[in-house]
Amino acid sequence: MSAEPTTAVATVFVEMDEPYVQDILLTAFAKYSPLLAVQTAEPINASTRLMHWREYEKIDWDTVHRSTTVFANAYCIRKGLIRKAQMAFNIQLFVAKNPDSILKTGVPETWIFELDDVDYLDEALMECYEVENGMQANEGVDDPRLREQFILKPSLTGRGAGIYVFDTRERLESLLESEFESDDEEEEDEESGQAVSQIREWVIQRYINRPLLLPAHGNRKFHLRVYVLAAGDLDVFVYRHMLALFAPRSYTESAGDLDDQRAHLTNTCLQAKHEGFDESDAVRRFWSLDLAQDKLDRIFDQICKILSDTFAAVSNESTSFQAWGNCIEQFGFDFLLDEDCNAFMLEANAYPDFKQTGDSLKSVVEGFMAASVATAADSLLLKGADVPDDLRQMMDADRTDLVKVFSRNNVRNW
Repeated sequence: MSAEPTTAVATVFVEMDEPYVQDILLTAFAKYSPLLAVQTAEPINASTRLMHWREYEKIDWDTVHRSTTVFANAYCIRKGLIRKAQMAFNIQLFVAKNPDSILKTGVPETWIFELDDVDYLDEALMECYEVENGMQANEGVDDPRLREQFILKPSLTGRGAGIYVFDTRERLESLLESEFESDDEEEEDEESGQAVSQIREWVIQRYINRPLLLPAHGNRKFHLRVYVLAAGDLDVFVYRHMLALFAPRSYTESAGDLDDQRAHLTNTCLQAKHEGFDESDAVRRFWSLDLAQDKLDRIFDQICKILSDTFAAVSNESTSFQAWGNCIEQFGFDFLLDEDCNAFMLEANAYPDFKQTGDSLKSVVEGFMAASVATAADSLLLKGADVPDDLRQMMDADRTDLVKVFSRNNVRNW
C-alpha cells in the first residue's frame, strides 16, 4: 500500500471563461488533492510541474514548448483539424493516397470555395464545377428531396454562424451578396471574434437531404456530438457517451423550405435564442435513441473508424497540425446520419460548447471531464509519482468510457 502523499507534486492553473465548464473542472481536479494543487488566480505558485488548463489565448506557449514539465490543455497548432477548409484539404490528400479509407464515404463531398467579390462568382465556381453542374441539374426538378442540395459554411466560424443551404445559382448569389453587404455592420461571430462578413474562405458540402429521421423524436433532423480527447504525441480517444442534438421543427414538413433554419440546422446554441426552447427536447443521449442496438453499435463503429482516419490524415500534415507530448486537447466532432444509418463527419470544434449539453445531461460533460483529467493526471502530471492504490483505481474507473481509436508516435527532427 502506497503512503498517503502530503505535498503537491504538480500545480494546475484552471481558468475557463464559462462558469459551467470551470465548476466541472474544479470538481474533477479536487479528487486529486493533495497531489495536485489547483489555482484559479495569478500569480501561479508552481511546484515541479505546472499545467495550464485555460482559454487558448491565455496559454504561455513559449514556456510550454520550451519545457518538459509545463503542460497545456490544447495543441498550439491544430488548424488543419478545426478550420473547415484546411481539414477538407488534408482529408482530400489522405484519400488520394489511401483510396480505401473510410473517409472517402464518411465525409460529405466537400469543395474549398474562395471569393473576394460576388462579381467573380463564375471564376470561383470553376474550382468546384460539380456544384455548378448540380445547380443546373436541379432545373425542372420540383421535389426538394430529389434536388441536389449544398450547404455553405465559413471556414472559421462556429455555432452555426453564416451557414446556409442552397440548391440554385440564384439563391447562392443572394446569400453571398447578403454576406458581402454586411461588411459595414461589423457583425461578429461570438466564438471566433471575427466579422463573419470579412471571411472570404468557405467550404461547400454536399447536403445530406435524406437524414435519418426518428418518428419517436418527431421526425426532426439531428446530428451527433462526439467528444474526443487527443493526448500527447498522439493517442486519440472517443468518449462513448455521445449526444444527439435535435432541430426544433419537423424536417419532413420543412425539407423544401431552405430558409427554415429551425428545421435544417441542429445547433442548440441557435435554438436557445428562440422562445419556447425546451432543453430536454433538444438534447438526448445517443444510446437511448429509438434505434435497434445493432444499428447503434454499427454507427458507433463507423464513427470510431472515421475519427481514426481523420487524425491519421491531419497528423500527416505537420504544417497545420502538431501534436506535442506535453499537451492534451478536447474536441467536439459533429456527425450526421443518413436514412440508411451511414455516418458522415461534418466538422471538428476546438473548445467545444459544453454548455449546450444543458443541465439535464450535465453528467455526460462531467464524465468526459473526469476522463480527461484522469488522462492528464496519469500521463503528464503524476507520471513517475507515488500514486496511492485507491487513486490509481479511481483514475482507471474514470477512463472506462474512453475508447482508443488512434495511436501514433510522431518523432520530430527539429
